[in-house]
Amino acid sequence: MTVLAAVLPGIGDTRARDMDESERYGLIERTLAELQPRFARDGGGIELIAVRGRDVYVKMSGACVGCQLASVTLGGVQQRLMAALKQIVRVLPAELLKDEG
Repeated sequence: MTVLAAVLPGIGDTRARDMDESERYGLIERTLAELQPRFARDGGGIELIAVRGRDVYVKMSGACVGCQLASVTLGGVQQRLMAALKQIVRVLPAELLKDEG
């Protein structure tokens, strides 16, 4: 994790540590909302399902379901969230949340 923080500007910023959970959740929701028009242009959508620590679970819909590039898209979403939050997060499909129990 230290290596990533050194590579990604702003990661580990003290402001991120000062954010409470509701502020963090709200920032994640706003960031996903900003991305929504891009998903809609391609006939898809993305919805925040849960945040568990540094794991952000999202549900993709429409044309995104079953798309071969969905994992690439999630990687891009992850980069945007890390830039917004100034901390490392992992964006995962909501289906994996069910496996957690």
